[in-house]
Amino acid sequence: MMTTTEKYIYVDAENAPLFTKERYVKKDGSKGYAYSHVVNGEIVRTMPECPDGTPLYNLHRLAKYPTATVYLVEGEKCVDALTKLKLLATTSGGAQSDEKADWQPLAGREVIAWADNDDNGGGQAHVQRVRLKLLALNASVQVIDIDALNLPAKGDVVDWLEAFEAEHGRPATKADIEALAFKTDLIQSPASDYLQASDSEPLPQTDDEVIAWLATLKMIDYDRARVEQAKVLKVRPATLDSMVKAERESLNQDDSPFADIEPWHEPINPAQLLDEITSTIQRFIVLDKHQAQTAALWVGACWFVDVISFAPFALINAPERACGKTQLLTLMGRLAPRTLQASGISPAALYRTIEKYQPTLFIDEIETVLKDNEPLRGIFNAGYSRDSSIIVRCVGDDLEPKPFNIWGMKAIAGINAIKLAETVTSRSIVFELRRKTASESVERLRRAEAGLFEALASKLARFADDYSQQVKEARPHLPDDLGDREQDNWEPLLQIAHVASGHWPDTALNAALRLSGATQTPVSSANELLSDIQEVFESKQVIKITTTELINALCEDTEKSWATYNRGKQLSPRQLSNKLKDYGITSKTIRINGYETAKGFECEQFNDAFARYLTDPLNLPSQGNILLEANNSGALSVTDDVTVTDSMSNNCDVVTDRKVISNKKVTLEPAPILGCDVVTDKTPILGAATHAHFNDDVARF
Repeated sequence: MMTTTEKYIYVDAENAPLFTKERYVKKDGSKGYAYSHVVNGEIVRTMPECPDGTPLYNLHRLAKYPTATVYLVEGEKCVDALTKLKLLATTSGGAQSDEKADWQPLAGREVIAWADNDDNGGGQAHVQRVRLKLLALNASVQVIDIDALNLPAKGDVVDWLEAFEAEHGRPATKADIEALAFKTDLIQSPASDYLQASDSEPLPQTDDEVIAWLATLKMIDYDRARVEQAKVLKVRPATLDSMVKAERESLNQDDSPFADIEPWHEPINPAQLLDEITSTIQRFIVLDKHQAQTAALWVGACWFVDVISFAPFALINAPERACGKTQLLTLMGRLAPRTLQASGISPAALYRTIEKYQPTLFIDEIETVLKDNEPLRGIFNAGYSRDSSIIVRCVGDDLEPKPFNIWGMKAIAGINAIKLAETVTSRSIVFELRRKTASESVERLRRAEAGLFEALASKLARFADDYSQQVKEARPHLPDDLGDREQDNWEPLLQIAHVASGHWPDTALNAALRLSGATQTPVSSANELLSDIQEVFESKQVIKITTTELINALCEDTEKSWATYNRGKQLSPRQLSNKLKDYGITSKTIRINGYETAKGFECEQFNDAFARYLTDPLNLPSQGNILLEANNSGALSVTDDVTVTDSMSNNCDVVTDRKVISNKKVTLEPAPILGCDVVTDKTPILGAATHAHFNDDVARF
């Protein structure tokens, strides 16, 4: 349930609509944004392609007043508030949107930047980034000193206007805003002033400031400027490269162990990129093509972790060593963002690491890592769904409760890892590896050419930059052949395939249907018992069975576990009872031979469980037939035109087809101890022609 609270229309310089941005509030109170645009009269619920960058808000007024001073604020609501005061204002949409925005309309203009009072959230950092971009466009930038405004935390333009009116008893005017103080510790001159300055003129910017500015540029922009800037600074381009690299490293010294991956310098074709990753995987790993394609989709999903709802584990399983499981784990790690590869981790280290760094986790030897470690397994599982990814731990000397967000993608590998707890395997997409034969040949991963995986990771970063909104809004078809959990597992991969288009939607769907069987193999012992009981009812064609005879039937197949389930002995009645209680099934007293009683079960007790927990219910005997009654009239006679079932129903209480078979003579004898006055049990065994009495509907073995 979402409630739209604000709607903004972005237009071009001629005031023609480009797209609509709607702000909504979810039921849980969190906010989000939805985009739409019109194509051939149809509304498309995505952001349109913007090859030159996302347009600024209020673009038509910027074009209409080319010499006016422009107020740069955060958010469309603030722009509209200043517009009402006859001030020209614009925004890129928010504090995190400056990298994708097209700032060219502000080139050479006078700009006044007004940040939100949200340093942790990026308000002032956003202004500083934009300021450097605008200086490079020969703009003059001044920054309002928000420390002098006494704004509350996260306070913005609208908050200041409301506070001003409350304090002064009147609304703020254009003059009041123009009188606000600017920061004095920032150089306001455009970058061109520095480039055009002669040796004798005082430089408005120092060398360190120019290098700091260059370090904030994208690689493609820096490459265009490096030669000219090296001339200005009177150094060799190689020297400038080293200085800028060192500055970038210092900017990234946030104690994060992960290097930032620069997005590819030009737009990519998602379908071609996924094909390229698939081929690369098969180049180094012996893997079926549909598994390699799935691995490519899973790695792609890692880059969209901020917009997907489920984070399925990539479970790399091998029956023996030397099957390439560690190689595949390492290869996938080289393509994922913020890769953390380990062969062991404690529960505390796991949730603290995920909370702090949001890594993509790659764990080898998972069968030993999770062995007898329920707390660690619980944390692993909790990070699977975005909606349930918060755990709470007591920390510090005062043991204050603190929530930790453990949401994230994880890949795990191990020998016979498919035998891990069902709570892990059911959340996994399983990759089954095999040892290569003499006829199979792959390259060694350590001999891959330099830059191969870095280039693919860079293209994936560009994929995420350009298509995050489309992936977030993608709603691919989830086939009913997949169970609920499997649909959750495959949804993010199918979203990636849907956006990639081409052959990928069909390819991903086929892979999902083929690989889903791997996750269905491990079932709980209770579910296995339920399936085997269903088989007993089907094979024996009975509607009642005693506990003892049911256990004997289960133990007949020596390849199944029931003959040795109880520490080498057969399944006990108590163990049978305890397992069936989970399904609401308990034993009851049933009548056999018309006069004997014993503890047992009726087929109809299992109907609901069979339908809910077994995907392919077998044909079971019906209990809804018209019953044959014994003749108690003294002399024995025969009955004509007896109604019997023509086909067996899947449920024990419904008869799907009935017919009367005429001229079939059947003689029923009364139960011997009851005389001829009443029949106490009239239910026949359907299809059991070898039984001496139709009253005896208990299986005999």
